[in-house]
Amino acid sequence: MRIVRAERTWRILFVQPGKTACLQRLVLKCGYRIGEVCASLECSERYFYKVFLDDVGLPPKEWMRNERMVVARRMLAGGRSPGDVALALGFSAVGNFRREFQAFHQVTPACYQRETWRR
Repeated sequence: MRIVRAERTWRILFVQPGKTACLQRLVLKCGYRIGEVCASLECSERYFYKVFLDDVGLPPKEWMRNERMVVARRMLAGGRSPGDVALALGFSAVGNFRREFQAFHQVTPACYQRETWRR
């Protein structure tokens, strides 16, 4: 298995020729949980971590956190409520999403939405 950058997405290349998967879609489907991603790919977490670090340059958990916050920002800018975004991205509570978003973007989801809509 390899992970490569293809245009604006990351692709997972499998041993079988021609078999690929979109990493962003897979992690969203798996709720940004490494264990579920590995189960879906039928590989161990240790193997996934090594391949991910070698090919992407970041640990998978750090990359997933960054990706999750980018997706959250896009969803909020698109008009979805913070509660809907939290649910869609697999957060157990809106408060957890709010804290994570604010730590990452230095602004609450509601403030980000207001600022985006003013522009």
